[in-house]
Formats: sequence, structure tokens, C-alpha cells
Amino acid sequence: MQKIRLRKEGSTLAGRSLESLPGAGGECQLQPLPRRLRFIAEESTNSFVHRLAETNGLDPRELLAMLGEGDALMPEPEFSEVHLNVAAVGRLAALAGCTTDVLVHVLPTLRAHPLPDPDGAPSRWDVPNPWEPVDDCLVRVCDLCALAKRARRDAYAVSAAGWRVCARHRRWTDNLREDGVTCIPLTAVPDVLAAHRERVRLERRLGAGGRIAFADAFHIAVFWWNQAAQVPRAWAERHQQLGLEEGSDRRVAALVAYPEAVQLAGVLAARERRRLRGSWSRAQETDWLRGVQALFASWELRGSVPMEPVLQWAALHSGRAHLSGPKPVRGRYRRLGTSGPHPQGADAAALETLTCLPWRLGDIPETPAQLWSVSSRA
Repeated sequence: MQKIRLRKEGSTLAGRSLESLPGAGGECQLQPLPRRLRFIAEESTNSFVHRLAETNGLDPRELLAMLGEGDALMPEPEFSEVHLNVAAVGRLAALAGCTTDVLVHVLPTLRAHPLPDPDGAPSRWDVPNPWEPVDDCLVRVCDLCALAKRARRDAYAVSAAGWRVCARHRRWTDNLREDGVTCIPLTAVPDVLAAHRERVRLERRLGAGGRIAFADAFHIAVFWWNQAAQVPRAWAERHQQLGLEEGSDRRVAALVAYPEAVQLAGVLAARERRRLRGSWSRAQETDWLRGVQALFASWELRGSVPMEPVLQWAALHSGRAHLSGPKPVRGRYRRLGTSGPHPQGADAAALETLTCLPWRLGDIPETPAQLWSVSSRA
């Protein structure tokens, strides 16, 4: 077996020498650490390593040294993820007292971003460059979920966006790192919780196509946010119901727009299904656009500006579809595949990667204009 190299040989942690730790020094088999953790679904590898180390009185850097070699600085879980190769994953599973399959199931980064592992590669870990964009976001775990798992510190999960919804505890969590930032209770905005349940049903029923439809619908709403244009009246009303302090507009942008984005996702998915089945005509396109305008009117969106991102989306989703698999079928479980401008493999991709629309939340329009604020309406 390979030797485990430690950076600080002979140093002590919690009154024990490193040579006495499981797997430290020599060619012995790694043994589970004395205190095990309760798993948190979709937790980041870095967050799990920090929790496992601190629960056992270790410095997280020393636990990483037990997993293999790595030259990067050890970041806090809220700032960056840690990637492991296959050998290091096996060692982490041994220390955690579980099988590799279980660990890979609960830690999504191990599945989505394994380190290149040529034959005979030693155990190693790495930290991605924090200055380069990555597909996944690190979002604080719901405080009540973490408490139920007896987490001693803030835990962070891997998310497809910079926010998550905990339907069980009615919490909205995000990746803001300022001191004192906590989860946002959603009790005052039940329509957001209802929308989340509808989104889960949509994505379970349609699969990858449902996730793509939501990503596109969400970025259509982002277009309205970025522009000094009309926005649904309900956005300001939800922000007021949340009772948050001034200056929190950007933080709650996705929250207040969530119900409309989910509803619009269903409208986009219905059109895309007909197009992928080859049964979409110009007359149907005209009727569909009229239906979208009627929906927007019910949200108090009128004029040409709100329709601009919809027309751009429709132009990207036009013409004859070229599917790699079978066409969508009728029935209760109607999976909707990917086609056209969207990448294949949408199971774990971030919303910004999935969408075919080019703008992102917070983009400044080319013409000077203030960003829309939920405290007022254009």
C-alpha cells in the first residue's frame, strides 16, 4: 500500500501525535475515525472534510494530508470546493467509516468533478482556482437541517444556483458570506413554497428538459430584473412580506421572482415538447405568443420589453429539432430531452450553464440605467 505523507510530522492535535492517528505513517490500513458524522444531502466535499476533522479534534489540513498529497491552500467551505482522485476518495470513505459508493452518493462533487486519475496515480487532492468560474455554487445548508444532523459548524451544499429552498423547514438559503447572514424564512410567502413544489414535480416528470426549461424561464425573469423595465407587481409585494432590511434587493431577486419563473418554465416546456415532436406550426407559434402575452398581462407586464427575452428564446428554439434520442412521447411520465442550443447531460449542471440565454443576474444594460429595485416599480 502507499504511504500517507503528512505535512507536519510529529505535530500534535488534540493531545495526540500524528503518528498515532489512523493511517498516519507506516503502511497500515486506514481505520475509521472515532466519531462519525451524520450525512447531509448534497454537501460539498470541503464542508464534509471540515466537519469530519473538527468532530474528531483534528485540523482539516491534517485530515487532508491523510487523504493524499496536495499543494493548494486549504480554503474554508464557503469559499471553495476540494476535489479528490479515486484513491483519495477511498481513503476519505475509510476515515468516515462508510463505503466508497455511499460517500460518492452523498457528496455530489465526487461524482461531477473527479480529479484525472491515470493508472498508478497516488492519492491526491486539489482546490479549483477560485478566480475561475465553476459550474457549481456553494450554498449554506438550512440551519434546521444542519441542527438535525448535529453539525457543529455551518455546512455548505453544492447547488445548481446561488440559492436553495428547504421545503421541509420553509427556508431560503444562499451563499452570502457576510457575518450574521442566516437563512430567510419563507412562512410569509407561501406562494414561493408552492412554486418550489411545482418545480420539483416539473423536473421529476420531464427530467433534463424540465431543468433546462426552468433555467431559461429564470433567466427571462433575470432580463426583467437587469433592465429598468416593467416587472410583476408581486415581486415588490413579496419583498415587503419578507420584512427584510433595505439594501437586500439583489439577495432576494431570485426569491421574489421564483413563482413566475416556475410558471413560465411550464409554458416553455409545453412549446418545446411540441417542437421536439415535430408538430409545431407557425399558427401554433402565433397562438402561443398570444398566450404568453396574456400571462404577462395577468402579471401586469405589458408592452414589447417583457416579450424581448421570450422572442429571443423562441428564435433559439425554432426550426426542426435534431434529437440524439427518441422523440418525446405522450403519457404521465413524459421525459423531455435536450436539443438545440443546450448542452447534453443536464443532471447536475448549474442554471447558468444550462440556459441558452446570454445574460446573467446583475448584468448592466448597455444603455445606462439603474437596476430595478423591489422597493419601487418602473
